[in-house]
Amino acid sequence: MTKRGRASAWLWTLLALLAIVAVGVAACGDDDDDDDGGDDATKGFSEAGYKLAGFKEVTIDSGAAVKIGISSALSGDVKGLGEPIAIAAELAGDGVTIKGHKIEFVREDDLCSPDGGTAAADRLAKAGVVAVVGPICSGATVASQPQYEKAGLTTISPSATAPGNTNPPRSEGPYVTFFRTTFSDAIQGPTQAKFAKEKLNAKTAYIVFDTDAYGTGLRDAFKKAFEDGGGKIVGKPEGFAKKTTDFKSIIANIKKEKPDVVYFSGFYAEATPFLQQLRAEAELKNTPFLTGDGPKNDELLKGAGAAAEGAYFSLPTPSQKGAAFDAFSKKYEAKTKKPAESGTYVAESFDAATVIVKALEKVATDDGGKLKIDLKKLNEAIRDTVLDGASGKIDFANNGDNLGGAETPVSLWQVKDGKFVEIK
Repeated sequence: MTKRGRASAWLWTLLALLAIVAVGVAACGDDDDDDDGGDDATKGFSEAGYKLAGFKEVTIDSGAAVKIGISSALSGDVKGLGEPIAIAAELAGDGVTIKGHKIEFVREDDLCSPDGGTAAADRLAKAGVVAVVGPICSGATVASQPQYEKAGLTTISPSATAPGNTNPPRSEGPYVTFFRTTFSDAIQGPTQAKFAKEKLNAKTAYIVFDTDAYGTGLRDAFKKAFEDGGGKIVGKPEGFAKKTTDFKSIIANIKKEKPDVVYFSGFYAEATPFLQQLRAEAELKNTPFLTGDGPKNDELLKGAGAAAEGAYFSLPTPSQKGAAFDAFSKKYEAKTKKPAESGTYVAESFDAATVIVKALEKVATDDGGKLKIDLKKLNEAIRDTVLDGASGKIDFANNGDNLGGAETPVSLWQVKDGKFVEIK
């Protein structure tokens, strides 16, 4: 069986398991499209999709570098997430040449937003990159997917977790130029719900969410799974806009409902003041707080201080790391003076860039000192790559999802003594 056929078979199995927890467009990003794509959930790449892709052959002049783009949040509220991801991607090119041509990474700030994502895609295409690591947020990803498809530029996101990224509401099916090394929120949300029920003994939950796609999507994933498991959502899920700092009215409503767990879907910029104000209320001081990957960042630990103690977090990445992670970790720590465990999605970013580099090594051809790269062949080589990576096994399904090899591709964490500690 071909890699594409094998991946399709695996995908059907995976999607059958996920059908009971299928949710709308969840994301680590900014976009309010809650359409789940309906029956498109079982579709992989199609011939119609390939016909829309603007693949072409690129020539790299003698002595010129091969450019790989990075679309990440390099400023703003989630710079603490985006900067480490960019650094990790660049490590995959250290000391590597493609038939004598050095690798040059081109960073563009996508601001973790739809507008920023489209602007970054335009700049990267004009810069002459041959592939892109990112975007890191699903809002930026959803908005820019048509541009990358039109340009024939394959993107591999280390952190865009929206099911809709690989299941868009279009007749042609998934964008053939999009892959990801992380896992979908269709897995993360139900894992959180199971943890709340079985480990926190929660029968009721109060939901607070960022009104972007990441917040609303992960909200929907958790809510459906929690209710399907017999739990009850109390009060009305309350949304907030980015840059909100005053949560007193929401917390007053939480006090009235007395939930067994407070569930928060958003990023660390808003989770920090929310936690501080939540824990300032005596009645809520010990109410379990459960959230996802967006707030799991050292910036939250710094900002929230003691208020973060005891909080629970999930991360859609396997907990088991092997020799590949150890090797990457040494490189990352030497570069940043920080342990790799402190950077969310850095291993996935390194793997995304590594997949691109390995695919380039396979398809690039020398033409009298110049380098020829067929972007369609590069896309196919990326699709067919199987990698025992720093983040775990990378094995792409026929829709861009990472099938991986972990039985449970979601890890759970708790803040203890001011540090994130994995729950075994």
